[in-house]
Amino acid sequence: MGTNSDHEGDRTRGPTLYLESGTLESDEAFCTEVFDDAVEGEYRVVQLTSSQSFESLRDALDVQLERINDPSEAAVIITTPQSDGGSTRTVVGEQTPLYGFQVDPQDLTGISIVFSRLIERWDEIEGSVKICLRDIESLLPYHDTDLIYRFLNTILATLQGAGADVHVHFHPAAADEQTRRLFESLFDRVVEPQDSPLESVADAESPTETGQTAATTANELEEGGDESDGSAETVTPTTMSDDEIDTFLGSEGYGVLAFDGESPYAIPMSYGYDADERVLYMHLAAFDGSEKQARLERSAAASFVVSRYARPDQWRSVIVDGSLSPLSRDEVRQRDVLEVFAESDLASVDVFSRDTASISFDWYVLEPATISGRQSARSL
Repeated sequence: MGTNSDHEGDRTRGPTLYLESGTLESDEAFCTEVFDDAVEGEYRVVQLTSSQSFESLRDALDVQLERINDPSEAAVIITTPQSDGGSTRTVVGEQTPLYGFQVDPQDLTGISIVFSRLIERWDEIEGSVKICLRDIESLLPYHDTDLIYRFLNTILATLQGAGADVHVHFHPAAADEQTRRLFESLFDRVVEPQDSPLESVADAESPTETGQTAATTANELEEGGDESDGSAETVTPTTMSDDEIDTFLGSEGYGVLAFDGESPYAIPMSYGYDADERVLYMHLAAFDGSEKQARLERSAAASFVVSRYARPDQWRSVIVDGSLSPLSRDEVRQRDVLEVFAESDLASVDVFSRDTASISFDWYVLEPATISGRQSARSL
């Protein structure tokens, strides 16, 4: 975004986790924290939630904008099993565009893609971006805990890497202690319910048993915890250096490619990585009715995720955002694409029973706009 340098300190500190024990008033359906310091200048706000309708979020935002400087743009991402993948647009405040997106909670890739689209839209625009992830516990019934952990780790790294200020809300009563400890390890700061300015219905002077448990957990994490139960010492992620990213991408050869578009579309894909040029090469198949081809004809924007996972305290993940372009035969030869591709640990390509005569194979290069990597503190 246009003010990445302005947020360097925020990214160094890392995201904040707000623990909640109560419910919110109707006019707080849109997180109030994203409006901190919203006095003057350009800024944008985004909220991910599952417990609110688009109409309630729009109305809550209208109420709040009566008291503060209007954001330049706003967006809400609503996870709902009734999602039709649709999007909408309206205006709040004086003239603030509000974009709404619906995503199925089972579709974590879809959530990531919506965020990527917003970040890409605002990449060259001056002003800050503040993002609230609310109701994260609502994803737990649909996915394994480890998968939600990896999703959070990836999305936090991506958004902060793009210069956004990100925080998360979580109801600790919705998960067991091990899950809470795991999630808390992703954050540099954990705010207890009684300390949170966002908590509107909570007994601050008489913490519940859940609040006491969460406080104990936070204290244990600050002190280092017990290595045997997955504490902060063993699962706290760190940012990968460029050399670590290059080594990791060069040692793998398989990831997930996500295309731009109104609805999510992601596929597993082999690749070759040129560490000198810091580009990825891919061999894509196309045929009549190919979704890949249709997406590429509309937009060259793409994201690629490469990850290695053993357990919650042993993992690595790299996200590459950029543009995907076809290569001519001369370019393939000049770039030594075949040699680079052959050095990777490739996965097999299976086109099922389709007649190969109806398929065209072309080489593409993914030119990164950004490359970000995160890994567990314990080596993998």
